[in-house]
Amino acid sequence: MTPLKTISIAEASSRHWDVIVIGAGPAGAVAAHQFGRSGLQVLLIERKIFPRYKVCGGCLNQRAVNALKEAGLGMVLDRLNAVPLDQFQMRYRGRELQIPLPGGLAVSRSALDVELARMALESGVSFLSETAALVCGDSHPEQTRMVELFQQGALCGTARASVILVADGLGHPSLQNCEEFESVVSQDSRIGVGVLLPGGQIQDYTAGTIHMAIHKHGYVGLARVEEGQLNIAAAMDRSFIKQQQSPTGAVVRILQESGFPIPPAIGEQNLKGTIPLTRKTVRPVAHRLILVGDAAGYLEPFTGEGMSNAISEGIAAASILPRGLHNWDQSLEQEWLQVHQTLTMQRLHWCRWLAQLLRSPTAIGVGLRLFRWFPGIARPIVASLNH
Repeated sequence: MTPLKTISIAEASSRHWDVIVIGAGPAGAVAAHQFGRSGLQVLLIERKIFPRYKVCGGCLNQRAVNALKEAGLGMVLDRLNAVPLDQFQMRYRGRELQIPLPGGLAVSRSALDVELARMALESGVSFLSETAALVCGDSHPEQTRMVELFQQGALCGTARASVILVADGLGHPSLQNCEEFESVVSQDSRIGVGVLLPGGQIQDYTAGTIHMAIHKHGYVGLARVEEGQLNIAAAMDRSFIKQQQSPTGAVVRILQESGFPIPPAIGEQNLKGTIPLTRKTVRPVAHRLILVGDAAGYLEPFTGEGMSNAISEGIAAASILPRGLHNWDQSLEQEWLQVHQTLTMQRLHWCRWLAQLLRSPTAIGVGLRLFRWFPGIARPIVASLNH
């Protein structure tokens, strides 16, 4: 894999950018690509070195696939050797339910994020990796926002831009100095954990199917991605992880009780974790700055809605933010709040419902029976999440 070309902090600090995008995940990279295609001067900043592992279900639903194609990023899907998805298989205490999917692809975030970032660079975006960004408080000239740049913990420079798009994930660490971006964490929020296992891990996990193990204390999703790798991602109660003495122990327990086989290498791998998942930023917009994707809020997703929402918000932000380059006003902020509400909060109706359903053993049992007896009940849910 050809490394992504990066610029120096000295160069990043020497120019006034139209847009600074913080975070090169799907939301940030897609937005940066759209900005670049519009001829804007864009700096994309990423804390990690690519490729890097990310806890994620690794599924692009059909809505996400369509959005990437409409954004001119269809060739990314061709490059990735992603696995087409056609089925969702759920197990709970040995009972099984299978639901057909209208489309979608399974791909690791380490591969997807690199290709999306590569497309952003090809559109003219400048890339600064292995650099932590910290947005300065809004006390600078009316048409400028400042971002401090850190490498290995040391302040190395300051970049300036007309507008900033923050897409740096859960907890939006780049906004530590901006008190207005309060993040409210749900009291019953679960922890995300995951790992990417090499190909050949238990053939029972067939390609093209999202396998979901359900438990009263969480769930574990497994899907084959490129090169036969097995992507595992889970959302589990913190108390359950502590009770099982480790994230690996908790994942194994859920798989065992649901009736799924245990991948042999899972005990040999270090599962990566996240901070508490379910959270919401009270107001994901401020003067010359907006938040997108997980940085704006997160609710436990299913079968690819997380990346779908990130991609959709990245595209939408790229159509709104440039209008504020020279003249920013409250109407732009209100427009983004309405777009965010429509794209993410309203669309997650079924996710909210499913998240609550899966916390009750009784409800899980009743729901599985209903879906088995009346398969048509699942169709509007699947259609809504993929439209």
